[in-house]
Amino acid sequence: MNSISPRRLEYAVSCIAAEIGARLLEASKLRALERDLWTELTCCVLSSQVPYEMARAAAQRINKSGVLWCSEHPDRDVLRTKLFELLSTPLYFNDSYRRYRFPRSRADQMAAGFCTVYNEFGSLGQFLDCYSDAPCARAWMVMNIQGVGPKQASMFLRNGAASYDLAIIDRHVLRYMQLIKLCGPSESDVTTIGKYERHEMYLRHYATSMGYPVGLLDWAIWIVMRAASRIEQR
Repeated sequence: MNSISPRRLEYAVSCIAAEIGARLLEASKLRALERDLWTELTCCVLSSQVPYEMARAAAQRINKSGVLWCSEHPDRDVLRTKLFELLSTPLYFNDSYRRYRFPRSRADQMAAGFCTVYNEFGSLGQFLDCYSDAPCARAWMVMNIQGVGPKQASMFLRNGAASYDLAIIDRHVLRYMQLIKLCGPSESDVTTIGKYERHEMYLRHYATSMGYPVGLLDWAIWIVMRAASRIEQR
């Protein structure tokens, strides 16, 4: 990404952030339905180490099946089997069929996560009611839901609960932070909640200086950096 200067990247991020902010003002503030909340959480779990488009296609398939949001008194083994079958079948997206990489492990994680949420709160909506503070909600998810790390939890809370108080720090955002000197080249480990929150603090101060909530600015960064990566690959 040497051909694109940090200044040009910052300008592009600022423009995209302003557009996202304007659209959010027009969007409904109503919380997503339970069915949509599970689709968002499923997509977050499935997106680890696979293309986001594949994760979204798999999450939509699970959503259409109703295996999660229609379940009552869930049986973990039954859920695991059904989810494994859904993830094992090739997915059609981007004009071709492709197989999801981790059908067995992700099926097990989602079945366990569903049962944990159901047994503890009864639903994802009730979980959000109990944890109105976004950092506390994220900490609970990381500690209690298999397959959910700080990034996945932050993504769910933004997409499902419309919370823009948390950052979604992936490789694109980390690369941007390194390019504009928010963190050093060696500071790429955000696997623990402590390390993640330290990077989030850097990004939050930067977002505040630009006049945006951190969860909105990192969305703009993700869009710009993905586009910049495609340009570099041509």
